[in-house]
Amino acid sequence: MTYGQIEGIVLGALRGANRGRALDQQLLVAPDAPLFAPGSPLDSLGLVSLLIDIEEALEDAGCPVALSDARAMSQSQSPFRSVSSLIRHIEASLGGAR
Repeated sequence: MTYGQIEGIVLGALRGANRGRALDQQLLVAPDAPLFAPGSPLDSLGLVSLLIDIEEALEDAGCPVALSDARAMSQSQSPFRSVSSLIRHIEASLGGAR
């Protein structure tokens, strides 16, 4: 799976999450957007929900992966801080771009 395909899945999940959010709580849908970081309205429950949506989309694409595993939680810089860091984390979890 390429970086662009992963990016499409993540951005699609953000769009989906926004459908259930108030206008003043919308998530920025952009490759450089913050996720679980200062300036983002995403809380821990919203992050878990987003990760589940992304995991399901990746599984549907034939690339099952667990995003909130011990490796992700033990990193000094959270892979969930931005869209781009999450995409790189997914790439690494899948063993690099395919």
